[in-house]
Amino acid sequence: MSSFIPKKVFGKFMYINDQPLKRSSGKSLVYFMGAGFCPFCAAERWAIVSALSRFGKWEGLVEDKSADHDEKYLNVPTMNFAKARYTSEYVEFAGKEISDRNFEPLQELDDKDYEILDVYNPDQIIPFLLVDGRFMQMGAGYSPQLIENMSHEAVRAELDKPDSAIGKAMRAEIDNITALICHSIAGKGPSCTEESVKSLVSKI
Repeated sequence: MSSFIPKKVFGKFMYINDQPLKRSSGKSLVYFMGAGFCPFCAAERWAIVSALSRFGKWEGLVEDKSADHDEKYLNVPTMNFAKARYTSEYVEFAGKEISDRNFEPLQELDDKDYEILDVYNPDQIIPFLLVDGRFMQMGAGYSPQLIENMSHEAVRAELDKPDSAIGKAMRAEIDNITALICHSIAGKGPSCTEESVKSLVSKI
């Protein structure tokens, strides 16, 4: 990481580096590391899935819940990235789920993971979200308590309600991630023309 002084962008995202991190595909990289038991990871996945859906297509997402014991918030509905595939002409997604909801090991980290983690997250804090190598967030953008013990259907219903406090909190994080991606791809994505997103991009 460069000596660039971290600057808060919005939410919990920090602008940490001047240099973008590109993969061989040449696309902007969105990297996530989480664990099935982690309620904050569970909350953040909703925003990641929704934001990236604006730029591409998911396959193989499996509905899941965070741990039912030994965590601050329990049974937070979520998705699991372990078997998911994401395709986009703008963005490359790489995600690792290091444990399942029962605290058992799930996916092992490889050399590509360590190339990123050694630079940006050597303590391997989760959830960890990195956009383009320039924007980083530790933790969730909203509290898992908002959706604790809810069904997946109920969460989706709240997301669709304009006046829902839960929906507003989740949509704010979705827009934050969307704006960072739009900034990283020079506004080429179709969602980058939305006024709410353009307003956020202008603040970066």
